[in-house]
Amino acid sequence: MDFTGRTAIVTGGAKGIGRGCVELIAEHGGNAVIADMNFEMAKTVEDELVKKGLKAKAVQVNVKQVSDIEKMVKTAADTFGSVDILINNAGIFHATPIEDITEEEWDNILAINLKSVFFATQKVLPYMEEQRYGKIVNLSSLAGRNGGIANGMGYAATKAGIVGLTRGFASRLAKYGINVNAVAPGSTDTGILDGLSNSEIDALVKNIPLGRFGKIHEVAAAIVFLCSDDAAFVTGAVLDVNGGMYFG
Repeated sequence: MDFTGRTAIVTGGAKGIGRGCVELIAEHGGNAVIADMNFEMAKTVEDELVKKGLKAKAVQVNVKQVSDIEKMVKTAADTFGSVDILINNAGIFHATPIEDITEEEWDNILAINLKSVFFATQKVLPYMEEQRYGKIVNLSSLAGRNGGIANGMGYAATKAGIVGLTRGFASRLAKYGINVNAVAPGSTDTGILDGLSNSEIDALVKNIPLGRFGKIHEVAAAIVFLCSDDAAFVTGAVLDVNGGMYFG
């Protein structure tokens, strides 16, 4: 894969799968924009990459705020001259039982996990449509495919919604040369599992045919492949990376 001259925005790019994507794109010649609520963490990633001679820029963004998303996209374009790739990775997890979910919690997870995907995509379109080139990859989840196992319904709903957005965007934006795909990870060894008990984690592992959690670099590699020109004829797809828990 070669991302020389390509600028990629990765939301939630300071840690976990997002950071894995940032590092892969930068290592393959791209300009990596690390967009994260935690600016200090994003700046640390930027500094580490720049010290290696790679190209990176940290940007603080609250993906619930459309004005922040607009600033994020403008900063990327002003810094590197284009916006070629968008990875909608930012998201939160919850395992609240159906009976206990509040309106505030429901609205918050929809804003972060789903609303942000729509508006980040909307805001990069002027750049991608003009250059008639773009790669957008959205992070769904196994929960969006099967309704979830140990997670809350708000999480499952947002991740299912991302599948719908991905397919809708793919059909409408293909005429501009924009590829839109999704990756649906299963249980992956990231901080998102920290809210689960040991018994819940053990139960999850027992349900994975490959017998382990996925690794960050395994999911990031699938995402970054879809951002590359090697995947130029792939659009509207949902790539399942889940150790065999769901076959599609």
